[in-house]
Amino acid sequence: MLGFCIALSVLLVTSFALMYMGPTVQDILPEGGDTRKMASLLLGITIVGCLIFTVYASGLFFRYKSREYGVLLALGTPKRALKPLLFQELAFLTGISSVIGLILALPMSFAIWKIFDSILLSTDAMKYRFGARGYIVGLLFCVVLTALLFFYGMRFVKKTDIMDILRQSQKTEMVRPIPSWTGKVGLILIFLGLFIATAIPTLIANFLHYEVPAAFNLFYLIALIGIYMFMLSLVAQSSAGRHKDKYYKNLVSISMMRFSAKATTKNMCVATLLLFCCLFSAFYGMYYATQPEIMSIDNQKAFLLHFPIEENQLTGEEIHSLADEYDMTITGYEENEAANLAISYYFTDFSDETSKYFKTDGKQAKLALFFSESAFEQLSGQNVQVDHNTYKTITAVDYKENIWNFIDGLYAVTNPDTDQTYNLSYGGSVEFNALSTISDPYAFILSDQDYQTITASLGTQYMEKIIDFDVKDVESSYEFAKALEMEYVQHASVLSDYMGNYDAIEEKHALEKGEEYELGESIGLTHNMDKVPEDWKYAPQFIVVQHQDFMKNIAIYVMLCLYIFIIMLTSVIIMSYVRGISVATENQALFLSLSKLGANPAYRKRILKQQLKKIFQYPAIIGCSVAWVYSLLMSYFNDWRIVSDEVLNLGKVFLLALLVCTLLYFVYTRTYKKALKILGM
Repeated sequence: MLGFCIALSVLLVTSFALMYMGPTVQDILPEGGDTRKMASLLLGITIVGCLIFTVYASGLFFRYKSREYGVLLALGTPKRALKPLLFQELAFLTGISSVIGLILALPMSFAIWKIFDSILLSTDAMKYRFGARGYIVGLLFCVVLTALLFFYGMRFVKKTDIMDILRQSQKTEMVRPIPSWTGKVGLILIFLGLFIATAIPTLIANFLHYEVPAAFNLFYLIALIGIYMFMLSLVAQSSAGRHKDKYYKNLVSISMMRFSAKATTKNMCVATLLLFCCLFSAFYGMYYATQPEIMSIDNQKAFLLHFPIEENQLTGEEIHSLADEYDMTITGYEENEAANLAISYYFTDFSDETSKYFKTDGKQAKLALFFSESAFEQLSGQNVQVDHNTYKTITAVDYKENIWNFIDGLYAVTNPDTDQTYNLSYGGSVEFNALSTISDPYAFILSDQDYQTITASLGTQYMEKIIDFDVKDVESSYEFAKALEMEYVQHASVLSDYMGNYDAIEEKHALEKGEEYELGESIGLTHNMDKVPEDWKYAPQFIVVQHQDFMKNIAIYVMLCLYIFIIMLTSVIIMSYVRGISVATENQALFLSLSKLGANPAYRKRILKQQLKKIFQYPAIIGCSVAWVYSLLMSYFNDWRIVSDEVLNLGKVFLLALLVCTLLYFVYTRTYKKALKILGM
């Protein structure tokens, strides 16, 4: 089993590293981005998890070795003769198992990659590419793992007391009597810790407008303490309580568990936490995949371009001509104009000094994009009515307002050329995905009359041209979309060479104060670029490309979460199996005594089952329940609602929990059969 654990851990770590360190993933993940940081963290978790369950499995290896080495020492074999033998055996086992894991890592990483690649649009950018750096990580892991095993082997050999070696499996770890209220308090602390750490920061931010410090996460320790207390109450039951018949009927089983209470409790707590990480990693992968970064084709146009009106960009004729080259039929083609106006609006700011959120008194410091009523109707195909001296805010479908910006926060606009200000009032919102992210914080709609009045004498440098259209077959339009992107980039000039959050008014105010405006730097836009620049203010919005790019990130992230799921579940299986086998090996003398005292095989089997059930059953129930509750709390307190996708994800986690419990049940039956053979029953 130790050889299997070594090979499996090397296989998992190396195949994980081959995918993450490979050229494909490294090219897709943005340098310094959150996804790359999270991927590196998951790689570290993978390494630690594999080390834990392999070292834990070595405990059974050394426990079995203790008997033969103790006998050899008792027969007079010098310790210096046993030490090389142990290290030779360890070196051989570790070497062979590591080589097997390293050899299988490449085909495994390729197979898993192809599984996830099959759900994407097949592109050259997502083809599997081998990177040798992954094997470097695998080799370093082998070195560290070997060093750890040799360290534990050295510690094993250094034991000088022969009787201690022979009887190390019979040591007891009893605890003091546990009060009857320990389990109930433990359950309360589990859910109290999760609620405080998950909900309270959101409640404080929304109602008291304070940001809690990172140290607030220490409240998760309350849940950990609760898990330990609850497990300890299950393992170390020391009084009959109200159920005296049940207590005395199972007195032998209860006493056996108490004699190893500390070790068993620690094992069950670790198994519970691993199952929590296992299921939550699966939930977080699903949660990440259902975030609204990529929107549905409904309620928007599949292709959208916006650029300075002074730019000599693509024309409608050129777009149609390119579509003909790729056998694409364009439908609903529209183009119109929009104006960038200076806005006065309320928003939420944050004070570093007081760690407090506060609503500003109003600000006129940035530009936002405004559409006339008729222009919006033409571009969106929706009928909209905007009253005089009011505005409508454009939002995405099913938009949930955040704490930073308010859809009704705008109260005045200013013509940046004439500096004339016009007071406006909120007149409602309109849903249209394509234009909802084209301006920060929002894009707005004015009545035709107000639009003409406010934009009178507005210079063309503040005007943008908007083009949007559909194609009959969006799903097969990827090649056309990529070609259109390249044409669009090649037509762009210095007029469009700005970063995503660039704002001309903010730059003007910064320069007037003698300050440097960091967002005014060039993004290096050139005519010979082979892809759309990252963080570009005028980046095109093509649904099929956005979907493809988003699916790439999803596939990578889900693969990482899948690995965490596999590793944590494997750790639980191995740790529970090892602990279950230990029950048999450590209590052989006790079961033999019960047999001599007249206990029939059925009674002894029932005692064995009761021991194993606690090891497998309680961590499975608590770990899966805590993971599901935490997923529920995170879903709700993230935006104060649970949408249909989140309900679906919670349902999937519940089914996954049932699957995990079923798998652990099969491991339990296998452990039970193996324990019966050890005990000769």
